[in-house]
Parts: sequence; C-alpha cells; structure tokens
Amino acid sequence: MFGKERTFYARYKQGLESDRGLFDEVLGAIAEVLSRYNTTVFENRFIVGGVVEQIIGASARALELNVHNAGKQNQGYDIELDDSQETGISIKGVFASTSGHHNLVNTRGSNEGRDLASLWTTSTLFVMSGVGIGYTDPELGGEFLHPTADALQISGGGLQRWWNENPEWIIRADVPPKSSGPATRVASDAVAWDVFANFERLKKHWSPEI
Repeated sequence: MFGKERTFYARYKQGLESDRGLFDEVLGAIAEVLSRYNTTVFENRFIVGGVVEQIIGASARALELNVHNAGKQNQGYDIELDDSQETGISIKGVFASTSGHHNLVNTRGSNEGRDLASLWTTSTLFVMSGVGIGYTDPELGGEFLHPTADALQISGGGLQRWWNENPEWIIRADVPPKSSGPATRVASDAVAWDVFANFERLKKHWSPEI
C-alpha cells in the first residue's frame, strides 16, 4: 500500500548519504532555523516545522526526485511525491524529548470508542534530534501508537528501537536539538518585514520584537 512512499525514502536515503555536501547543508539549515527561531516562542513552532518541510523538499529535488511541498493544502501530507495529488509523506520535526510520545493526528472531542489508529493513513518522515531522518508508515509502525484524550501519538523510543533493528528506514545524522539559548527572532518579524515592502512609512518604522 505504501510502495511509492517507501521507494521515495529508499532513493532519498541513498542519495543523501552519497552526497556529503548536500547532507551538510540539510543539517546546517536545520541548525540555523532552530537557532534563529527558538521554538520556546509558541508562534515559532509552526514556522520551524514549515521550514523543515522546505528543507526536506528542496534536498529531495536537489537529488532529482520529483516532489512538491504541499503542506498548505491540508490533505494530510507535507511532501507530494508526484503530480497525481494522491501520494505524499508527512514530515514531523522532533527536537526535544525524542524518546517520548509525539502527536501524529490531533483529534477533537471525546475519543471514547473511536478507532484512533485508523486515523493515521499517511507515511511519516521524522526529523529527530540526535537520531536522524527516519521513515515509518501505518503498516510498519502501528505497534508504536499511543492514543490519548485528544490525539493519536507515536512512541519516539519505540521508533528508535525499531530503526536500530531495521536500519534501512533511518538516515543516521546528528540532527541538532532545540536551542537552549534565548529566542533571537520571532516569525512574525520576518513576515511583517515582507509585507511592509509595499508600505513605505510602515517599513521605515518597522522594528523587531524586543
């Protein structure tokens, strides 16, 4: 069922591990966005996640893989693998508490009596600090699911053990952790500067948050 997704990951893994220069750019870009936009600031969390999706998409295209960044369409995946609008992979950045439980699907209302496992239908690529860039999907990772009152989560520790046993599904990399220093920027500063480009007086008096 997940043949296209697994083929993509195998090709991405082979390509990235064979291209040290691109590999270093991927890790450097992740480190840069985590340093600039500390996710301690709530609004930065969404921006960092989106930038990580762009990093994965750009690096895949650099390896001549036909993918599109498509997260804004809200169809359940972030990277579209072809032009059919049917196949894609979700990207999850995990930069703290990597052995804990991490949300796959947010739910609304009571989950009593619901089959939450059936809500996870998309292959998922985890960009995980100190671990690497790992793949799983509902057929491979179903045993690691953890339902809660308002979400379907997956065990980071379980995934790491599984990747140790199945190294074909992990790109080992020293992905940097969440920044422990002070927040240097907030995402709305950059967006405001972009918007103000067409508004002379506002741009003149633009100032970043203190």
